[in-house]
Amino acid sequence: MYGPIIGNRWIQLIAGVVSMIVISNFQYAFTLFTPGLKAQFPNVPYADIAMIYTLFILFETWPVPLAGYLIDKFGIRKLMLVGASGIFLGWVLGGTIAKTVFGLYICYGLLAGTGAGIIYIATVANAVKWFPDRRGLAAGLTAAGFGGGSALTLIPISATIKTMAGMVP
Repeated sequence: MYGPIIGNRWIQLIAGVVSMIVISNFQYAFTLFTPGLKAQFPNVPYADIAMIYTLFILFETWPVPLAGYLIDKFGIRKLMLVGASGIFLGWVLGGTIAKTVFGLYICYGLLAGTGAGIIYIATVANAVKWFPDRRGLAAGLTAAGFGGGSALTLIPISATIKTMAGMVP
């Protein structure tokens, strides 16, 4: 039905782990962005800037039971598209049109956070679906991609920020 590549459960698992690596960056790298945010919004209290992260975590976690229900109702593929769209819109709009901290609350907190939560539960559900004989291993590897993603990406993100900071007049 899916073909030899997409229908391969190991390819599905690898794709899920890669998805988790990609979405973990904002959560684990947020502290790398706070000096730039504070410089961009010097009159905004640090607590208000930190609220961006708090809202991301809130929207990443609390709507997950609803996302799980919707996965059962509409399928993993449709919810993955919704989640990816939320992350994409949150990151792009947050980096281009959000000119206030409140705008970042909406873009990074609400949109990207909700998208990340949907991707998280969808990839774990997909792993369990494809590995009924090794559900724990598949779910564990998928979840490890989320935490392990930071280990792979924090150094390049930090280096990019330092390079970009040096280029700004």
